[in-house]
Amino acid sequence: MPGSNSKDQQGSIIISILIITLFLSVVAAALIVYASSSLTRGRGRVLTLESQYAAESGADSAIGYLNSDPAASYAGTNGSEITILSNNKYKATFSTTVVAGVDGNQKIITSTGKVYAPANAGTASYVRKIEVIAQRTSDSVAVTGILSRNIIDIQSGIKNVYAKDLYVNGYINMNKNTTNIVAENITVAGKNTGASNCSIGGSGNLVKPASFTNPGQTKTNVTVAYNNCINPPGNVSNTNFNVLANQTNISKVQSTFIPWSEYMDSSYTNAGSCNDWTTGSFPRSIPSVANSKATHYPDSGSNISASCGTSGDLTLATGQYNITNNVHVRANFCAASGCSPTFYNPTSTTRYVFVEGSVNFSSVQSAAGSGPIILIAYGADPASKVSVCPLGGAIYLGNTGNTSAPAIYFLANNGVCLDKTKFSTSPAIGGLSGKNISIATNPGSPFDLKLDAAFDSSKVPINLSWHAGRYRRL
Repeated sequence: MPGSNSKDQQGSIIISILIITLFLSVVAAALIVYASSSLTRGRGRVLTLESQYAAESGADSAIGYLNSDPAASYAGTNGSEITILSNNKYKATFSTTVVAGVDGNQKIITSTGKVYAPANAGTASYVRKIEVIAQRTSDSVAVTGILSRNIIDIQSGIKNVYAKDLYVNGYINMNKNTTNIVAENITVAGKNTGASNCSIGGSGNLVKPASFTNPGQTKTNVTVAYNNCINPPGNVSNTNFNVLANQTNISKVQSTFIPWSEYMDSSYTNAGSCNDWTTGSFPRSIPSVANSKATHYPDSGSNISASCGTSGDLTLATGQYNITNNVHVRANFCAASGCSPTFYNPTSTTRYVFVEGSVNFSSVQSAAGSGPIILIAYGADPASKVSVCPLGGAIYLGNTGNTSAPAIYFLANNGVCLDKTKFSTSPAIGGLSGKNISIATNPGSPFDLKLDAAFDSSKVPINLSWHAGRYRRL
């Protein structure tokens, strides 16, 4: 019939359009379902990762509490959940438990991170649990005469630096070709990335000492994680040096922080003030009462206290202070104006002087016959010293008078700076340790800087701060 083919074709086209439309609808629906599923899975992965981060935050928090607690008695959140993030979509929390490990230098931290979605949900939608073994000791690194957690920088005016051993996490840099480091053992675990990957670099010299304290040793041992850029010997051993370069297994010092509670237990009492340092004739005994343990000044807290000295600045006189017990001082030493004290330990037992602030000595002495003293400064690097101590100077030794302190080991949690310091004896200092060490001593007037090789550096503990060791997800 006329026109029938046209109607059939129109019907076929409509059917085809319907089929295509149905197919596209199915495809679109499938894509929407797939996209929704992908978004759900992606959101789940993000929130699962958020719960992992929450658990790790809990472990970090527990380590922070252990380091701030002198007795390291922190046991965790006691079943409570600590909220670290909350918005209108979800909430993240952590809870921790801390129990003793195999010995007093190990803690086992279990941290559970949870994410509630939505934030007001009664049950967590995503949960992650981790275990961290926290430790605070390392038998692989021994304290040395000069120990730095970052850099040892020896300025251009130096002639000789004598030390039995040097240990550096970062690198050693010498600034003049007439400067000599004379040492028995040098270990450097890092590098100066801007100087041909040098663990030891600059323009100075490494010199073998005339004699060694270790029986049978005849060469200086140089062990570096990257290159020894001081030639000779460079990376090649010779008749004066044993060189091990590009060593990948050199351990690093984790921390030189020494909690004063490690050496001062509950038998020590609060003296109530800093008067022992400021009153009385010389020599002054610290503490002033014989055989007393009243040596917390002014109390057992941390950071400087305005009640000690002048607004937390304790000025020491040019006199002798007899350190008869371990001492904790919540003040700066001589921050406003450098001082020149003399210290004396009347016993052979190592005494510790814990200074919560910084130390500013124009010069310093240890009296003849003094037993060992370890002076520890917790303070920050003073801004006033930046011009002469760009690497920091929480312990600062200046150039007024002569320094002779072979019985004192100086340890700062931040920088140690020797600014044109003059020495009247050799050896002149028991030892130096800090985050960065800058040596700009006055060359040979009358003596160069020499560390006392006989100082028992084993009494200077390191890695007492808690840090994460083994980690695993439970």
